[in-house]
Amino acid sequence: MDLSRRRFLTLSASAGTMLMTINLPSFARTTENKTDQMHSNWSVYLHIKPDNSIIIESPVQDMGQHMKTTGAMMIAEELDADWSLVSCVAAKTHLEKTANGLRYKYASMDTGGSHAVRRNWQILRTAGGTARQMLISAAAKRWQCPETQLSTRDSYVYRQSTGEKLSYGELAKQASVLLLPDKPPKLKDKTAYTIIGQDVVTVDIDEIVSGRPLFGIDMEMPNMVFAVIERCPYFHGEIESVNDKNALAVPGVIKIVKIDQVVGDDGIKEVTAGVAVVATNYWAATQGRKALEVTWHQGPWSHESSESLMQDFERFCRGDEIGRTLLKEGDPQQAFKHSAQVFDECYQVPLLAHACMEPFNAVAHIQGNKAKIITGHQFPSLVASTVAKYAKIDPLDVEVVPTRMGGGFGRRFYSDFVVEATLLAKETDQPVKLVWTREDEMTQDYFGQSTFTRLKAGVDSQGKLVAWHHRQGQIDGSVREQCFPYQLIENFQVDSYQKRSGTPTGAWRGPGHFQLAFATESMIDEVAHALNQDPLAFRLELMGPGKEYPYRGYGATVIDSGRMAECYQKAGELANWQKERPRGLGLGIAGHFTFGSYAAFVVEVDSRVTGSMKITGIWGAIDCGLPLNPNHIRNQMEGGFIDGLNAAMFNEVKIDGGQVLNTNFHQQPWIRMADTPTVFDVAIIENDHPPTGVGEPPTAPAGAALANAIYAATGKRQRKLPLSLEA
Repeated sequence: MDLSRRRFLTLSASAGTMLMTINLPSFARTTENKTDQMHSNWSVYLHIKPDNSIIIESPVQDMGQHMKTTGAMMIAEELDADWSLVSCVAAKTHLEKTANGLRYKYASMDTGGSHAVRRNWQILRTAGGTARQMLISAAAKRWQCPETQLSTRDSYVYRQSTGEKLSYGELAKQASVLLLPDKPPKLKDKTAYTIIGQDVVTVDIDEIVSGRPLFGIDMEMPNMVFAVIERCPYFHGEIESVNDKNALAVPGVIKIVKIDQVVGDDGIKEVTAGVAVVATNYWAATQGRKALEVTWHQGPWSHESSESLMQDFERFCRGDEIGRTLLKEGDPQQAFKHSAQVFDECYQVPLLAHACMEPFNAVAHIQGNKAKIITGHQFPSLVASTVAKYAKIDPLDVEVVPTRMGGGFGRRFYSDFVVEATLLAKETDQPVKLVWTREDEMTQDYFGQSTFTRLKAGVDSQGKLVAWHHRQGQIDGSVREQCFPYQLIENFQVDSYQKRSGTPTGAWRGPGHFQLAFATESMIDEVAHALNQDPLAFRLELMGPGKEYPYRGYGATVIDSGRMAECYQKAGELANWQKERPRGLGLGIAGHFTFGSYAAFVVEVDSRVTGSMKITGIWGAIDCGLPLNPNHIRNQMEGGFIDGLNAAMFNEVKIDGGQVLNTNFHQQPWIRMADTPTVFDVAIIENDHPPTGVGEPPTAPAGAALANAIYAATGKRQRKLPLSLEA
């Protein structure tokens, strides 16, 4: 925050209000011209009105991680605002060009990688604190007194000597014409917080639970037509022939549009070949789609299957091929030779579907060299550049209207549905609403990685881990090798094999972390049990004295074994880990570090139930730095871990002949309320570390925690997902 206040914040006035625009330092405009700033109110993130109400625009896209609420809380806290007077709306998209391409003119609007809180913590608090300071300055001028005599509370400025007060609304116009200070405000100590740390309810919860229009799939434009697409079921397949006579005969069908396959330079598909049906209403479009007669060319990957992929990964892991060595410290091979015991096991994770609750959609309209698109996407700037590319217009002429997303999990980083909507909008003068079906969403996914991992672990005569060799095969993507137990074991090596494939894969909720945690936390558990050591105590011993280690992965610069150990310890305490349980009732524990946050969970499994085991309890602990909104943290801990359980028990995408076999929930079961326990307790560890994300960290430990609980309950080790609860 070393740039000038004038470059970081912009103030302006309109109809007695105070408008504040917040610029991220990396995106700050270079102008120092005050006249330019006074008229620079295109993107207003803080709006104080004469009636003392406050509107805060949240720039970060919301897909269930509650950033629309949390971002506003950061500003309102340092503003000393009355939260009951605050309303929150989604911000507009404002872009500009630079020598390096397209970027946001003001605050970054992207979301993904659990970075929204981490990146905006200092920025948004400083903005709120600066606005508060401006209001104090305005009050001091009004009362002709020193600013040191003034204080703020609940959207009022108070004069201590006289007991007078002025509302922010009364001061807004005067404050908005003052010069911005060149120094940042003094931010509050956490002991003075009145909003941060409280259980604040999601700002648009009423709209969500009552089904009011909020998501992209709810949106409309005047004179809108509808479109659906019959896509090639084969990876990288093409259209061979189309008979659209019957489709065009369906009442309401306007036209049929062929869409060619687009494959990127990296070999990953950008758009699947398909045949679109454009109609006056959604029902007519779907009936027209059913009436199409399309023959497909299967393409170059018709031999590929999820089984053949896994076999190839296994071939590497069990063989001697070096692959790509990502890490090597010490001499693992010599350490294995001198180990008292060596453990050698393999773990498998299948391809994972996203299955977002809201299938993909977009409303697009192109008029000449202008375009407008309404959609829920994790990266609005990417929407603008994508529309511009395929509409052949300037990206600054693309109006992007972002909406709340009904789930994203990394899938809404990709823009295939945006490309399709753009291509169809070029075919008509009317706005086009493209809607995917559930089958579209599940067959045209960028799947979470399938992995085959072989782990060798060596222990010395005292039962200490002294060697670790991790070999992992997958299509592509991250291994996340920088996470524990790296740096806790002296001799450590990670080898990776990545296969060229036609199966599209991509980011899936903490990309790579779920797969890594399943393997590593399962192996650590196996070693502990083989040595007749308590699995929790063994992990705490492995963490050693609390220490920060350098971290070169995404989301942090250090990784702290003490913070990880505290999560293990707290989850164990919640579960009453040391309590003796009857035979057949088992506890499993697992933890992981994801994108700056630490989380650990204990799962209880009861194998005494006839026919199948049942999960009877879950206890979790998270260290995400300073807890901003415990309500949201508990929400994400529960939802994220349950999503991880779903991945562990149900979420297996099956590929054969270069296409997806399980196309909807009748073929791919999904976790249900009956699969989750009534006991789910969460501990939030409080400290003074800067806040970090919560959306993805709870998911990673789920598979291993459940597998370890099954072993504790039955004595049977499961190393391949999906896990079976059959007794």
